[in-house]
Amino acid sequence: MGLIQILDEQMANRIAAGEVVERPASVVKELVENALDAGASRIEVTLEEGGRRLIRVVDDGCGMDAEDATLSVQRFATSKVAQPDDLARIATMGFRGEALPSIASVSQFRITTRQQDADEGTMLTIEGGEITDARAIGCPPGTTMEVAKLFYNTPARLNFLRTTATERGHCVEWVSWLALARPDVAMKVVHDGTVLLTSPGRGDLRSTISEIHGSNIARQMVPVEFDTGAVRIHGYVSRPELTRTSRKQQVFIVNRRYVRSMSLGHALNEAYGILLPGGKHPLCVLNVDVAPELVDPNVHPTKIEVRFRSGGEMHSLMQQAVEQALEQAGLRPGRMPARSGLEAGGAGRWKGPDVAQQARARRLRVNPFAEAVDERDDGLEVHEEPPVAEFTRGETQEEFGLEDRLEPLGQVAATYIACRAGQDLLLVDQHRAAERVIADQIAGREGPVARQMLVLPMTLELSPAELAAVEEHRRELDALGFQIEPFGGANYIVRAIPASLVNGGAEEALRGVIEELTEWGSSERAQGKERLLATVACHAAIKRGQALTDREIHELIRALNASPTPAICPHGDPIIITMAREELDRRFKVT
Repeated sequence: MGLIQILDEQMANRIAAGEVVERPASVVKELVENALDAGASRIEVTLEEGGRRLIRVVDDGCGMDAEDATLSVQRFATSKVAQPDDLARIATMGFRGEALPSIASVSQFRITTRQQDADEGTMLTIEGGEITDARAIGCPPGTTMEVAKLFYNTPARLNFLRTTATERGHCVEWVSWLALARPDVAMKVVHDGTVLLTSPGRGDLRSTISEIHGSNIARQMVPVEFDTGAVRIHGYVSRPELTRTSRKQQVFIVNRRYVRSMSLGHALNEAYGILLPGGKHPLCVLNVDVAPELVDPNVHPTKIEVRFRSGGEMHSLMQQAVEQALEQAGLRPGRMPARSGLEAGGAGRWKGPDVAQQARARRLRVNPFAEAVDERDDGLEVHEEPPVAEFTRGETQEEFGLEDRLEPLGQVAATYIACRAGQDLLLVDQHRAAERVIADQIAGREGPVARQMLVLPMTLELSPAELAAVEEHRRELDALGFQIEPFGGANYIVRAIPASLVNGGAEEALRGVIEELTEWGSSERAQGKERLLATVACHAAIKRGQALTDREIHELIRALNASPTPAICPHGDPIIITMAREELDRRFKVT
């Protein structure tokens, strides 16, 4: 007998489930999309234990008869496509006929359904991919799908799930994306008896944004309306001052399907030009309406990626649409320099001055070393020729000869501090140096971090994923000096902040920390804590472009000299560049 065997249907479905069903949120996505394809006007999602114990999706759509209900859990059975040409013009959410059999193969699955004009409905019970019961039943019109004990027969997959709060957050996040894609459909998510999300279903996108992301964000969104005849781009983008460090709140919807697109995200950032601070991303909910034959959603089993027939043209149209919207809102004066070059994260990096950061630095003089503020600049200039060496990751004081200690000479361009160490000349990045000192102070404290109670507490509106992260990681936030409490709905109230942030930047720092927490995995805690520390230190530190007094300069360098790792900032970037005496002699041609 040969070694190669044809897998039975159950095993094939379990393998397919590995692509389609990654976690409870994957199930929620597929079931809600099925409800949308069924023409539902109301969809309710009920979760227990983050979706591990139960996922129930109830809709008021068209329902199924007994024959279709039975076929729906068979692999490659679908009502969406019938011939090859249909794949070239897909207009529905589902079409592959893989999702339901994949879900049914790794759970205890039940379908209860009735067509609108039928006298009775059908109930199917499936366990591990096998139909164990099928009967006629009285039930309301529409469909109810229940997924119990997800991954009960694949314990390895079950072990990869994270905490209840995290899985719940991913489920709610997916429903929020689908609600933004279909503001005409009312949606609700209930977890363990608590309503976590409601979308009114009135068809108004701004109202849906307000329900999901909060009224504060909705007020700061700018409308986009752009139509070439062949392509229509419409929705909302955020004002330049409303940004995030990740792209998770960038929602792109192609033909009413939520998708992730590096190209569209890059075009969005390009449209903002130098209005966008480095490392920041605007928020958006943008619909792209295009003929179905010009876009291919059949790229991945999850259908979350799409391929445009003319990707370059779509990139250009997206950039034009957002540029036009910002110009019409008076936020973008004519055509501005575009960012160039795709980076790993899909965003170009503008090499010009960080206008937003400079403005914040002038407005918020965040300086933990200052006792008095002097606005003068020492007037030193930086020459174009680069220094010959810099400290790199992992190098210590001894490896770079800092046993002589740094002696400050003055400030250069309100950004660097010129120093002497023995016979060498060094330049210190004042922002990174302050980051290092603050991070050392927080990490080296015994007992709680010094914090400042707020006279007027600050209120944060959070996304579903952010809410889950805050609930799961309250201990980490408290250890950093943030005292926060639930305040109803998507709101948290901040009663205390780290003392290092009393002069400004507290909200931005906290949001940065929360964004980091949404990305945490169970194996990332040690490294994650370092990133959280770096985020707080970055927002508390002296800014580039901020003039310092002689006293402030000496205090900063004194603290840096005392650091066990003065060469590298908490983000892993170099703090110091050096020019040795020998190099100075060579450049001045001294023999």
